[in-house]
Amino acid sequence: MKILALDIGAGTEDILLYDDEKEQLENCIKMVLPSPSLVLAKKVESLTRHRKNLFIKGDTIGGGAFAHALLKHVGTGLGVYMTETAAYTIRNDLSEIDKLGIQVTGEDDLKPFQGENLVIKEVNIDGLQGFLTAFGETLSDLDVVAIAVQDHGVSPKGMKNRQFRVQKMMETLTVTPKPEAFAFMEDEIPKHFLRMKSAARAAKRQLSSVKVLLMDTSIDAILGCLKDPSIKDSDPILAVNMGNGHTIAAIVSRGEITAIMEHHTRLLNPQKIEKNLVNFVDGKLSNEEILKDKGHGLFFLTDPPGVSNIEKIVVTGPQRNLLTKSNLPIHFAAPGGDVMMTGPIGLVEATLRRLNEK
Repeated sequence: MKILALDIGAGTEDILLYDDEKEQLENCIKMVLPSPSLVLAKKVESLTRHRKNLFIKGDTIGGGAFAHALLKHVGTGLGVYMTETAAYTIRNDLSEIDKLGIQVTGEDDLKPFQGENLVIKEVNIDGLQGFLTAFGETLSDLDVVAIAVQDHGVSPKGMKNRQFRVQKMMETLTVTPKPEAFAFMEDEIPKHFLRMKSAARAAKRQLSSVKVLLMDTSIDAILGCLKDPSIKDSDPILAVNMGNGHTIAAIVSRGEITAIMEHHTRLLNPQKIEKNLVNFVDGKLSNEEILKDKGHGLFFLTDPPGVSNIEKIVVTGPQRNLLTKSNLPIHFAAPGGDVMMTGPIGLVEATLRRLNEK
């Protein structure tokens, strides 16, 4: 089985080319690259300095730094025009786009266009193949492309997308309380996940015959934590993924997720995250408190175990050092010997589990 796992976050894109013919997982090719959002943001910043209007087409990708750069571009009085698919990168509700000063337009409506054309994408298999060719590696024999992105989903009118995201998490886990419940084969992706659907189309566009799996970045990291051999006999555990954009904590017992809390990392400090985690596991933190603090929220599927009953707190993510300044007895997850591969290894595990269901 050969799986290309792409974990696309706000700051980095973590890549693992899993090949079960390799004797050890550590022998598989892996890379940590700047996220597509960061790369595109730098391009926009350069075009802002050169006073160029922008026409943007391509896929629906993660906004993040790219979206912020576009809004700054508009703020200088320059024009930004986007096709509908590309515009979903900025907002899931296109009616909000005009209010931001960005115009949604057809590809042929601006000819001739006085400015710079920018094609956006975040699944670049062709580019990876070009790089790997120099090392004698091919992607033409892949069995699966597994991609993780964070997709809040298109929320109903009147509901914040962060609330909608947590609601859908709870609904999913109520039916199947396993991390792989958040992994979708290409024909299973719920219609409200526009970014996931766009990523699946992008993968099929480049490798038409390969199977494609999409997963949420927060949950693939939780599953990756469970693959750290040092925690295999611990139960229950608290798994924490401190990403550049979001922090998620999950209580896991016997391989099942029994509770989730999610917040924005930029709003946390060591003391605050420690307090939130302890109160979460003790059942003393509410969904309303997290929402009021501009986080995503939390929920329990079973009674909270209490922090004294947690056998191990396992932490991953690029912002994990925030927790080294707390008083919590944390363990850094390192499946395959590399903390930055937690997400891709979770993706691989989810893929193997899903394929074994067939």
